[in-house]
Amino acid sequence: MVGLALEWLVIRHLYGRMIDTMLATWGISLALIGGMTMLVGNTTTGIPTPLPSVSIGDYSVSGYVIFLIALALAVFAGLFCLFKLTTFGLQARATTQNAEMVAALGGKPRRIYALTFGLGAALAGLGGAALAPLTGVIPTIGASYIAKSFITVISGGAAVIAGNLSASVLFGSVGQIFTYVFTPVIGEVALLLTAIVLIRILPQGITGRFFRRSI
Repeated sequence: MVGLALEWLVIRHLYGRMIDTMLATWGISLALIGGMTMLVGNTTTGIPTPLPSVSIGDYSVSGYVIFLIALALAVFAGLFCLFKLTTFGLQARATTQNAEMVAALGGKPRRIYALTFGLGAALAGLGGAALAPLTGVIPTIGASYIAKSFITVISGGAAVIAGNLSASVLFGSVGQIFTYVFTPVIGEVALLLTAIVLIRILPQGITGRFFRRSI
């Protein structure tokens, strides 16, 4: 509901102006962070992990991490079904390609824009809630993920589902492998270097060359 309200109040006036939209959403995020900090403070509130660890031989892994992987796969599957098998998904994909044609055929691009923005806001809220037991709750909880999210979207390319899935799997694997072998700092550096090389080789993103017919 917050996402729909923001889209109606601010974002809908900025369609077609990418830089202005980015600045507006960045400003809104700063305002929300400042407002929540004044209301609840900036002390991290810990949330206990709801699932016990799982032992596999000599190794142990958090059961909640396994749950997060399953949740991510379920979200991707749900989005795939939504955009591939429903009328709304068809109209949303068509609107991103040619909004004027959708309007000429009786569609409502403004409504599609509002619903997809609201869906994106809902997914962001779900991500924050899911990560809370691992990171704690603080108004700036999303700050450490903004750069990674931006890199993932850019590297994924035009296909929303296939692009984000392939880019997130690639960057996540690189980051975790180098973190395990070396240190978390090296893992972050390796992730960034991978993104730079990938964008240099594939300027249109992964789906600009692969998975072109995917959504």
